[in-house]
Amino acid sequence: MSASIRLTVLSFGFMVTAMAQQPPHGHDGQPSATMMTHPSPTPTASASYTELKNTVSQLERARQATAKYQDVRVAEAEGYRPLGPDIPGMGLHFVQTLEVKQFNVEKPPILLYNKDAAVPGGYSLVAVSYLWNAAEGPDGQPLDPPFPKSLARWHRHENVCLLSGLANPHGLSENQCREQGGHFVAQAPWMVHAWIWKDNPAGVFTPENPALR
Repeated sequence: MSASIRLTVLSFGFMVTAMAQQPPHGHDGQPSATMMTHPSPTPTASASYTELKNTVSQLERARQATAKYQDVRVAEAEGYRPLGPDIPGMGLHFVQTLEVKQFNVEKPPILLYNKDAAVPGGYSLVAVSYLWNAAEGPDGQPLDPPFPKSLARWHRHENVCLLSGLANPHGLSENQCREQGGHFVAQAPWMVHAWIWKDNPAGVFTPENPALR
């Protein structure tokens, strides 16, 4: 079991109080210029030992299953396509789908890469992202998520055009998206980032990674 992931997840529980003092990302209900809009509700509950242990186990399974995607060419061969710009603190989203029927920790629908000329394909795998179909609870987070709310910050996007090479996934209407051969998603499921390939000093499930800035 990776010591770095274990330390990151266990440390996150103790960072909740400090993170609560950080201002959340704004969200005015308008389409974002990029995929950068990631509202960050502050976790409100403490994680139990069982939750921490189970989360570490899940992330280890995710690492083992996605190790092959360290070569971005393998990801592309399996249908992952870049969506949106290369964003400081996040990198580039490679999306396989935004419409998932069930959660599978070993098959993340989105991979995050950072430009790196030193690795095959020119991109280094830094994180994975999961989607979750659920109603919104009274705390503004999804009901019964697969990762504890005390650890994971979930968010979701609306009016997304899935079209490879499109700089602004939120910039087209449904008709415009389809006319250009894209696939329009009115509301994507809940999303969470998991920084399992590049340590995130802000927390393994925090939307942005300051180490990428």
